[in-house]
Amino acid sequence: MLWPAGLRPAGALMHAPRGYQLRGGRDDDAEAFLRLMTRVGLGTWDDEKVLHWTTTVVPGGWTVVVHEASDQLVATCMGHHRPVEDLYPEGYEVGWIAASPDHAGHGLGRIITAVATARLLEAGARCIYLQTDDFRLPALKSYLEVGFVPHLWAEGMLERWRTICTQLKVPFTPKEWLGCQGVGH
Repeated sequence: MLWPAGLRPAGALMHAPRGYQLRGGRDDDAEAFLRLMTRVGLGTWDDEKVLHWTTTVVPGGWTVVVHEASDQLVATCMGHHRPVEDLYPEGYEVGWIAASPDHAGHGLGRIITAVATARLLEAGARCIYLQTDDFRLPALKSYLEVGFVPHLWAEGMLERWRTICTQLKVPFTPKEWLGCQGVGH
């Protein structure tokens, strides 16, 4: 998915809901980050993998949400400088987006995605992308709501997105998306 040129995340998405604290990620968040990534099924993580990904984060680009009553890290997202040679040669990625299902319904995934995107824009990123799987329907809906658009970069993408939009009950508007396909290229 791509972030459209000239768009800014909605200001309403830049604040945590009552009972939650939005802040930058810190080194001492690594253990809680590992637990959250395991909880949401985003691969196998260890300290070395955390270190690898945090070193590609733009300054101030790791965002977390902490549940105030329990002092638990319940959502996370990173804004990386991460060029992809053939697809996004000047690319920045909004990645490792995770929100605890125990705190669903508070918009935490949308909030951290918007904040990480805004941080990348502040850092001068012109090509911002994110990656996910087709089966992660709640995440895909969240990214669409924040403002990301499908990137129709390969054969079969149009039909994949037709299916996703049908499943999500959201408009299938590829003509609108096509105007965003050259962002940062």
